[in-house]
Amino acid sequence: MKLNWSSLTKEQKQVAMLIGVGVLVVLALLYQFALVPLLDSMEQRRQDTAKLRDDLGRATMALKQEVRAQVESATLKVQLDELVETTVAPYGGAFGWVTKQLYQAAKEAGVEVEGVNGSGQPLGAHVTSEPGGRTFTAFSAQMAMSCGYRDLLRFLRCLEKKNPLVTVTSLTIDGRLQTPERQQVNLTLEWPTWIQPQTATNAPAGGGKAAKP
Repeated sequence: MKLNWSSLTKEQKQVAMLIGVGVLVVLALLYQFALVPLLDSMEQRRQDTAKLRDDLGRATMALKQEVRAQVESATLKVQLDELVETTVAPYGGAFGWVTKQLYQAAKEAGVEVEGVNGSGQPLGAHVTSEPGGRTFTAFSAQMAMSCGYRDLLRFLRCLEKKNPLVTVTSLTIDGRLQTPERQQVNLTLEWPTWIQPQTATNAPAGGGKAAKP
């Protein structure tokens, strides 16, 4: 239907103009109070979604780092426990542990062990505290064996390879005229060993004597 503006009366034109103005007002109101808030809300939701995505990404990254740190910490603890088990003499069983290391090294080096004596903690030994209350000191043992110079060096290398923390505090070599290729060797060695904390009732590190098995 076509509307002929020129054929309308003045009153009809006024009505048409009022209707047009009303439509414009309604459209303006819809834009101002409906469309604009809707667009703002959509933009806000987009920003919130982006922020949530970023937060989730950071949280995931932090969780992965925490899990990785926990795994690394657990791995280091296992490695430390293994290192301590093989290098630090246990409390209450230091002599047996030391004797086993000595005989194993002697067997690998091919030397003859004549005897091992454990005197326990040396007099005036320095006690060092570790965070967490653990303490350790030195456990001393004397060893007598018969071997040549090369065998002695091989024995010391084997012992150091097994336990790099062992220390030779004294070494004497007595020559034998009857068997010059095999000398009388006496060693005093020290290993770190755990003891009870100083605040508790300390039991002395056990000593003993071991003959050739």
